Amino acid sequence: MSHFRLHLFCFAYLLSIPSIYAQVQVSQEPNHRPVLENKFIRVLDVKLQPGDTTEFHIHSTPSLFLYLTSPDIATQIQGEEWVNEKNLAGKVSYRSFSPDILIHRVTNRDTILFHVTDMELLSAFNPDLKVPLPPLPFPVIFDNEKFVAYRLTLQDMQNTTTSRGPLVAQLVSGHDVVYNNLKTKEYMTISPGQFVYIDPGTLFNFSSEVIGEIDLVVFEVK
Repeated sequence: MSHFRLHLFCFAYLLSIPSIYAQVQVSQEPNHRPVLENKFIRVLDVKLQPGDTTEFHIHSTPSLFLYLTSPDIATQIQGEEWVNEKNLAGKVSYRSFSPDILIHRVTNRDTILFHVTDMELLSAFNPDLKVPLPPLPFPVIFDNEKFVAYRLTLQDMQNTTTSRGPLVAQLVSGHDVVYNNLKTKEYMTISPGQFVYIDPGTLFNFSSEVIGEIDLVVFEVK
C-alpha cells in the first residue's frame, strides 16, 4: 500500500471513531455559558436559538436542570439516533451522571429559544452531616442526597428564613421578584430567566410589588 493510500485509510478510520469528537466537557461547550462558579457549584446558562445544534459534550458531574422555555427539541446520544423531546418551562430534573456519564448533543427544532439552567455540583456543603435537616419553609419539589429543590408562589415568598447551604433562586415566570438580604439590607430584582446566588448563613426573604402568578425555584446544596 502506498504512503498516500495508507494516510488516506488512517484518516478515514479516525473519522469513523465518534469518541474523538466528544472530548469537550459540558462547561466548555459554546452554548453552555458559565455564569457562576465557586467551590460548591457551577451554574451554566444554556441558550440555543431555533435551528441551532450544540456540539457533542460530556455530562459527568451531578447536575440539576431547570427549564425556562418550552420548545420542541431533539437529543442524540453519541452513536444512537435522534430522539424528539418536549420540555415544559418550570420542569426541574436531577441526574447524578455517576457512573452513567452522558455524551450527547441537542438541537432546537422549534421557532422559539431553548433556555435551560444546568447547575453542576462540585462539592457538598456539609458532607459529614449525620441527621438530615428539615426543609426550609418552602414547598419541596424533591429532596435527595445532594440537593433540595423548592417551588415558591407569591404566598410562599413572605416567609423569612436563614440559608444553610448555598442557594440558587431563579425566576421561571411571572412578575419581577425582589430578593431581600435582611442581614446586609441589600436587595436585588430578579426578572424571568434571571437568578440570584445566596450565601450560607444569610437571613433573607422574597417580595413582589405586583399580585399575580409567580414561579420561583430555589435549589439548596446539602
